[in-house]
Amino acid sequence: MFDISFENAKLFKDCVDAIVNLINEGEFEISSEGITLRAMDPSQIAMVDFKMPKKACSSYKVEGDVKIGVNFEDLSRVMGRARPEESLNLKLKDSRLEMTFKGKFTRRFNLPLLDIGGTVPKEPKIEFDANIKLNASVLKDSLKDASLVSSHVVLSIDKNSFVIEATGDRGDVLIETKKEETVVIAHECTNNAKAMFPLEYLNDILKGADSSTVITLYLKTDAPLKVEYPVGQAEIVYYLAPRIENV
Repeated sequence: MFDISFENAKLFKDCVDAIVNLINEGEFEISSEGITLRAMDPSQIAMVDFKMPKKACSSYKVEGDVKIGVNFEDLSRVMGRARPEESLNLKLKDSRLEMTFKGKFTRRFNLPLLDIGGTVPKEPKIEFDANIKLNASVLKDSLKDASLVSSHVVLSIDKNSFVIEATGDRGDVLIETKKEETVVIAHECTNNAKAMFPLEYLNDILKGADSSTVITLYLKTDAPLKVEYPVGQAEIVYYLAPRIENV
């Protein structure tokens, strides 16, 4: 059993929005420490690792560890009805997720829970060679440029810069950001790193971040990309498999 409240429903809505872009169904694990979720997207190309500490909630009560399987598209539709001034309460009732919004009036939704089954995917153990930290707006704008010519991008980091490249029948694009540029918050590189990734997935990963959100990218040549950013007091991490070819 659990009874969890958010002073502002938008806090939970933003988290759901960041997950639903890649995951159709998943299982929240609710413990005395907080709410977590780790799941693969249907194509097994990307993984989402979500953590929300209990301090992010205005009220948090849980008896033992609870797992609830949810359809994120359905959950997202309900959360899309949240109004700015409303609070949100989540609880388990008759094997359903009861969601109560309170503002000028009270609205209550009940969603059926899913039996997800299976094992939780393990977090990839990768020793990344480079990482860069910058605002989401910078990265989103660069990916828009790349989308003009290709459906894939090559990301590379060396000791001096971060580069996004795209090549296709419609031309090619290169966006280079030197580490001393003001838009770069942090830049670390022990070895040059380079890999290719699908633009569609990168765009989905970044949808949950507003323009001022600080994004951290971790890169290793021809290894999964790690993308990390905060959502309120929660944290979300994505892993995206590379497209292996001569880049």
